[in-house]
Amino acid sequence: MAKSKAYKKQELGNSQLKMTWIKLRENKLAVASMFILLLVCLVAIFAPLIAPYDYTAQNYDEMLMFPCLAHPFGTDQFGRDILSRIIWGSRYTLIIGFLTMVVSCIVGTALGVFAAYYPKLDNPIMRFLDIFSSIPDMALLMCLVIILGTSMTNMIIALGIYYVPGYARLARAQVLTLRDEEYVEASRALGASDARILLNHILPNAMAPIIVRFTMSTGGCILESASLSFIGLGIQPPEPEWGLMISQGKSFLSTNWYYSIIPGLCIVLVSYCLNYLGDGLRDALDPRLNY
Repeated sequence: MAKSKAYKKQELGNSQLKMTWIKLRENKLAVASMFILLLVCLVAIFAPLIAPYDYTAQNYDEMLMFPCLAHPFGTDQFGRDILSRIIWGSRYTLIIGFLTMVVSCIVGTALGVFAAYYPKLDNPIMRFLDIFSSIPDMALLMCLVIILGTSMTNMIIALGIYYVPGYARLARAQVLTLRDEEYVEASRALGASDARILLNHILPNAMAPIIVRFTMSTGGCILESASLSFIGLGIQPPEPEWGLMISQGKSFLSTNWYYSIIPGLCIVLVSYCLNYLGDGLRDALDPRLNY
């Protein structure tokens, strides 16, 4: 009996995934964005095998070379190959973006769920998070990074704190809608514990908008991290983070435009792909649009 119930649950999950994929395929731009992001992930994973040069190797005979066959994206002021640094920099960009979103999603969703499901916790949790929401994003991030120190770990912590209130408000709104549904009341009447109700009935039905926010917020997080690196509060030299590369190339923008423009285009491409994918997932996961 238990096996049969588990099998039916698995079949239902597979059916839902199939329907989501069918809906997602209708959005060609979202599918193209997904494949571009997969390609960027593969480039980041296999960077040591793909990069044509050591991204730290300096060659003063080839300083500030324009793009050519030997260096398709040119070289910087130290003669380092920009293509190799772009390839290795994708690791920093993806790690910062996705790790920040994972941390902030888990913490924010947990706070939002507790605030909505336990009314006594609602006001203290949400008013505390409103404090962070009331501060402009860059001002908050700069203060947190200055307090914690400039490193990739501290930047992820600062970005995570900034994104937690958004996830908390979204999760709270979803749980407030779902907690009085008939199937939740039935489970409660049968003696199910709060943990079982939250994990088995409420969270699975609240995940669709959270997944969409995760995807779309990752693009914003990448832009925020690049902004911090640009002003010197993020990844520090000589690491090849894209925002830092834009900052290092701004002094040569009038003569060697490729130095800043190419990593800037990479940031824009990844951010747009994440936004388009998030838009496609919203259409595929929202039951109100399945007509």
